[in-house]
Amino acid sequence: MDADPNAGPAEAQGDGAQRQRFQWFHDMRTWIHARPHVHLFYKVLVGIVGGLVVVIGLILVPLPGPGWLVVFIGLTILASEFHFFHRIITWLRAQLHRFWDWAKRHGPKRLRDAADRGKADVDAAHTGAARTVGVPRRGAKPARPGH
Repeated sequence: MDADPNAGPAEAQGDGAQRQRFQWFHDMRTWIHARPHVHLFYKVLVGIVGGLVVVIGLILVPLPGPGWLVVFIGLTILASEFHFFHRIITWLRAQLHRFWDWAKRHGPKRLRDAADRGKADVDAAHTGAARTVGVPRRGAKPARPGH
């Protein structure tokens, strides 16, 4: 029960292959967070890029295509540096789970199967994103001061 909830199957088995895959990213973020001016620039850059992706996604919503997907990608970019957006993504994920649970109880077989696949995909993506960007576990002290 003491295992990291953000750890994937490879990390749970202890082989460390998954951890090494993004080690360069963790090293870069550690370097950035150790330098306040670089960290401020990085945060502003993430805010601008994430905000632009969200705005572009909102423009694409009424058009045919992946408008909402682009909005969620933008929110995920923002959630990598801003805890407020991480809470929004977590809330949206919970709402999506509620919808899939409802669809599983009330829908036809095809919808039930799609709900199972969708729920598993979102859980895997959320776990992978949290592990990649270094979101602390619930109840853990933040690794970076001032966050």
